[in-house]
Amino acid sequence: MTTSRTARRTPRPRDIETIRVLLHSGEVARALQVVGDRWSFLLMRDAFIGVRRFEDLRRRTGASRGTLTARLNAMVDAGLFYRSPYGSAPSRLEYRLTEKGLAFYPVALCMWTWENRWGGEFGLPPRLIHTTCGKSLNPSLVCAHCETGIGWRHLVFKPGPGAHSYPAPPTSTRRRESAASSNGDGVDTTMFHSVDTVGDRWTALLVGALFFGLHRYDDINAALGIATNILADRLRRLLAAGVIEQRLYQDHPPRHEYHLTDKGWDLLQFTIAMHDWGTHWIPSPHGPGLLLRHRPCGKRLRVKVVCGSCGAAVEAREVQIHGPARKSAAQRRGGQGKKPLVRRT
Repeated sequence: MTTSRTARRTPRPRDIETIRVLLHSGEVARALQVVGDRWSFLLMRDAFIGVRRFEDLRRRTGASRGTLTARLNAMVDAGLFYRSPYGSAPSRLEYRLTEKGLAFYPVALCMWTWENRWGGEFGLPPRLIHTTCGKSLNPSLVCAHCETGIGWRHLVFKPGPGAHSYPAPPTSTRRRESAASSNGDGVDTTMFHSVDTVGDRWTALLVGALFFGLHRYDDINAALGIATNILADRLRRLLAAGVIEQRLYQDHPPRHEYHLTDKGWDLLQFTIAMHDWGTHWIPSPHGPGLLLRHRPCGKRLRVKVVCGSCGAAVEAREVQIHGPARKSAAQRRGGQGKKPLVRRT
């Protein structure tokens, strides 16, 4: 899913106001209203490997009981999970994926691919096997119409009829908890690097602003419309993660531009998958905010994930976990048995 340097060039919106509209009224912004925090991403991670019970979810994510309860309630209300009783006591509930939640699978696979390529600090994600062909899964995001790859230069975009109709801002402005604060016994740290990189609404929108060609602090701030301390914090996080780099454009006083690195550009597939999911599962009553067209086939963009080995579309029920493909230096030796990546609910 790597996006080459030559695949990054595309006509950009002409002004900051247009970019602001595309960022705030686009489908990614609506999707982030539902899953735009690290706990939501971690819950989706665990749901796709069949973890359903509250105590198991709490142990694996490291979330406090209050935080986990609030996030699960919000995701049930959003239609991603539904509650299902188990055992003899009616108060015992499991949290299972709905059809809407299962449709999030391409986004999860894009995060897995990015983590597998760039992660490692907390342990690399497990190796996935595509049971249809029996080979290691190397997922690829392609156009659903022409089945060709998607790069930045392949996209044509314009404001849709829902432009200027922004979703309500988040109700909480608390600083998100970092992976370092969630180090209790039993916490599963796989996928933490990707979650801590894009598992935040403002960070994801900041990456979007860079995709659209904004590089200077004041321009980015004008497009996002956030407090300067929040923007400075998110820029520091992305710099520390190696997602962006600084380039000096003025000596006196020194001023820098912010540019995506190869690691940052590789988040394009995740962003496109989020756009596709938001388009079809969180539609705006005013119509799409951002219209994307795939230049090679000329059709409105729809995406699907295919297996890099056999070319078949990847379904969650056809993927198994076989343990880590390789381990970081910090991981101890030890094996993991295989288990289904997701069970149909």
